[in-house]
Amino acid sequence: MNIIKFAASVIAGFAAGYSVVWLIMRGALKKQSSVILREAKKQAQEIKENAAREEQRKFQRLAEELRRNNENLENSLQKRSQEIQRKLSFIGQKDKELDAKAKSVDMKLAEINQKIKLLKIKEEEVTKKSTQQKDSLEKIARMPQEEAKKILIASMEEEARSASQTLISGIIKQAEEDAQSKARLIIATAMQKAATDEVQALATTVVQIPNDDLKGRIIGKEGRNIKAFEAATGVELIVDDSPGVITLSSFDGVRRYIGKLTLEWLIADGRIHPGRIEELASKAKAEAAEHIMKIGRDVADNLQISGLKDELVEILGRMEFRFSYRQNILQHSQEVSKLARFLAAELGGDTELAARAGLLHDVGKAASGEIDGSHAIIGAEIARKNGENEKVVNAIKAHHEEAPFETLEAVLVSVADTLSATRPGARMETVENYLKRITKIEEIAMLFDGVERAYAISAGREVRVIVKPEKVTESNAPVLTMEIARKISREVEYPGQLKVSLIREQRWSELA
Repeated sequence: MNIIKFAASVIAGFAAGYSVVWLIMRGALKKQSSVILREAKKQAQEIKENAAREEQRKFQRLAEELRRNNENLENSLQKRSQEIQRKLSFIGQKDKELDAKAKSVDMKLAEINQKIKLLKIKEEEVTKKSTQQKDSLEKIARMPQEEAKKILIASMEEEARSASQTLISGIIKQAEEDAQSKARLIIATAMQKAATDEVQALATTVVQIPNDDLKGRIIGKEGRNIKAFEAATGVELIVDDSPGVITLSSFDGVRRYIGKLTLEWLIADGRIHPGRIEELASKAKAEAAEHIMKIGRDVADNLQISGLKDELVEILGRMEFRFSYRQNILQHSQEVSKLARFLAAELGGDTELAARAGLLHDVGKAASGEIDGSHAIIGAEIARKNGENEKVVNAIKAHHEEAPFETLEAVLVSVADTLSATRPGARMETVENYLKRITKIEEIAMLFDGVERAYAISAGREVRVIVKPEKVTESNAPVLTMEIARKISREVEYPGQLKVSLIREQRWSELA
């Protein structure tokens, strides 16, 4: 019995212990499950946050790439727009110049018509006098001797007066020829003293590279380095199959200079990526600005011209990178300055004023692509704004006859400008274009009624037109000459001025 009770007690104790253990294990399991659940939730939250951050980074990268593409597109469109505006400004300038020339031609044509009217009036007067003399002769036949002597003496006096006028005309003509000879001698002397070399205009610059393997690095992944370079410098980068070279293309010489410096520094540095490109391009722009100012100061010092404001010095430096008809504008301006100085010295003018106006006469060309109007008018306003003498301003404004000449020096600057622009070798031209221009000039002259032959001479700066005397009279020859010159001016592009010389010759012969 005691054994049974003991067994029952043991069993009851075991059952109670088992229950306690079970409760303890259940609590531990429940607590462990809660910890595992919290850890799982925490890990799930971290995975979710990491995924969100990754998506945000991808979105930012895409947004940044889209922004850069938009900037490149906007820069490209802006460059195209600026180029179109420059071309439109150039066309507008040409239209204004042609209008001014047309007005000048119309004025000269009106003067010629007025002279023709005066000649007709004189012709009528001569006819009237001839009739009066005829009547007088008829009266002489019936006059007394003394009265006839008086009439004869009066007639002889008229003949003597006419002969003296012919003699005076001959003297005046000889004086004019001597003056022309003297002027040619002065101009030739001045040109010999002011002779300068010319630089060929280019729209491209070639940069040497150590090896062709660099081309791939310069292009960059999907062309990103080229895009960054063109956006930073405004210059087109051409990488082709030409061995050992890369070409920079732009009509703006300053930009090409900046692009050349940037590319050379990149090649020397070796770190070629968009950030480095932008950094070196900024440095090259600062270097170019200093270089431009140095060029302007050196030119002014060499020509002994002082007192120029910084803006004018900078414009002179920028002119080193500008060309007109493939003639370097700065070298042309220096040549005009020297010619104007020498001409003023020969003719007793103000040599310093002439040299200063000659150097500054084309400063408007460095800004005419950005400001509307003729470069002469723009240059005059720039000079006035920078405190230049009004005589210098007038010489700049009048050097293409867009304003009246107010001083001798203004005339000399215009003459020097024409000499520098039209002398042989000053402005480069291909033989093919030269022959086309010569042929076109001769063809235009032959279109007019009464023209027998036409020859372009003096390197295309003069055309001689021979007319048929039975079709072209003395009175309408000047009008025909003006019409030929006007048509050539409208239809042919040529540097400087072109002279039209019309020859009307009539010969008689008889056997004796």
